[in-house]
Amino acid sequence: MTAKRNAQSKKSSLDVRRIAISVTALLMALLMLLPLVADVVLYSHAITQADIDATQASIDSTKSDIDALNQQKANLASQQVEAQKTLDELAKQENSAMERLNALEEKIGILADQINTTQEIIDEYDVMIQETQVKLADAQAEEETYYALFLERVRSMEEEGTVSYWEILFQSASFSDLLDRLSFVNNVMKYDNDMMDNLEAARQAVADAETELESEQAEQEEAKAQLESEKAEQEEAAAQEEEVLNEILANEDLYAAQIQQLSTQQEALVGEISAAQEELARQEAQKALLEQQKKEEEEAERKRQEEERRRREEEERKRQEEEERRRQEEEQQNQQQPETPDTPDTPDTPDTPDVPDDTPDDTPDTPSGGGGKNPSGSVSGSAIISYASQFVGNPYVWGGNSLTNGIDCSGFVHQVLAHFGISSPRYSASFRSFGKAVSQENMQVGDILCYSGHVGFYAGGGQLLSALGERYGITYCSAYYKPILAVRRA
Repeated sequence: MTAKRNAQSKKSSLDVRRIAISVTALLMALLMLLPLVADVVLYSHAITQADIDATQASIDSTKSDIDALNQQKANLASQQVEAQKTLDELAKQENSAMERLNALEEKIGILADQINTTQEIIDEYDVMIQETQVKLADAQAEEETYYALFLERVRSMEEEGTVSYWEILFQSASFSDLLDRLSFVNNVMKYDNDMMDNLEAARQAVADAETELESEQAEQEEAKAQLESEKAEQEEAAAQEEEVLNEILANEDLYAAQIQQLSTQQEALVGEISAAQEELARQEAQKALLEQQKKEEEEAERKRQEEERRRREEEERKRQEEEERRRQEEEQQNQQQPETPDTPDTPDTPDTPDVPDDTPDDTPDTPSGGGGKNPSGSVSGSAIISYASQFVGNPYVWGGNSLTNGIDCSGFVHQVLAHFGISSPRYSASFRSFGKAVSQENMQVGDILCYSGHVGFYAGGGQLLSALGERYGITYCSAYYKPILAVRRA
């Protein structure tokens, strides 16, 4: 009886020591897992080659846009040069047309002055003709008056019975008297003839002067008409030249506006090119940063895997040491126990070593009804996440079914639900119609999040728990790392 109590006391002491050792090992494991948890958080947002390729595609697209903008700028510059050449040519044409127009206007002014001068001469001829006509009328009147007086004198001499010139001659008393009388008659007749000749000559001179003035006036009128005709021709040419000038000016305004528009477009393109170049610099800097982060992440992953390998080797070594120690304690305990018990009580059996949860299993996990769970009972989302989280860090294997040795995303959800006796599909796309639909605003811990080609559990706090891929295994990442297609509740 005493031996039995001693054995039980030793067994209790061993149990206490075993528990203490297990707690210590658990604490050490937790401490060793802290860097791994940090790595999981880090690699939930890991930089992939696809991210770098997408950034490079954006860089290539931006470069293409910059090239297109530069080509547009060159085309606009070429158009502006051509427009400026045309504008310069129009300016030359404008100067030439302006010179011709000024020359025509100057000639028109000269012709107008000549016409005015000719008109003044014509007006003067009008005055001179009018004066000559007055003189002619006076001469004619004087001639007619003298002739009338002459006739009147002759008539009076005949009517009054006065002797005629012959009677005066025949009444002479002597030859001397006859000569005197003849001389008198000659003088009187000569006077009358001279007077008549003078009057006729004066009248004829006035008439000739009038004719000459009228002829000269007619010449001036003809010269004026020619000047006016030439002025009309010059005015028509000036009008045509002014029309050409107005057309040139309109074209100059049109090309000046076109040049201004091209300049404005060039300035806008310069702004777009500058913005595109800034965007290109930002994208290239982002790509360099992504490449650096990817390099750092790859180095961190290498170190993590190395650390994980050392950790597992250390855990395996400690596990073997612990098993060896337990085996030795059990052997020592068995050696101290009597071969036959003092009482009919059933003797204690040796403790069976615990089998680690991550013991390799060559056969795929199968739904077991939840390992004693009630399939029809209510399962909380926190219980699902609590169970699923113990497999974090285990590998991803496409098509795999082992939560410990390797499994893919749909297999992970399928096996975790099977642990609670819940039957579910085996392919990720099928989960979009599984269970009950829930909106993203109302999703809860333990709900199933469906993506394109992926599925996992919502772990709360914006996190997704899933078999993410060969690089990450079973891990946490952002629930919004890509668009959520459906939220389902088992």
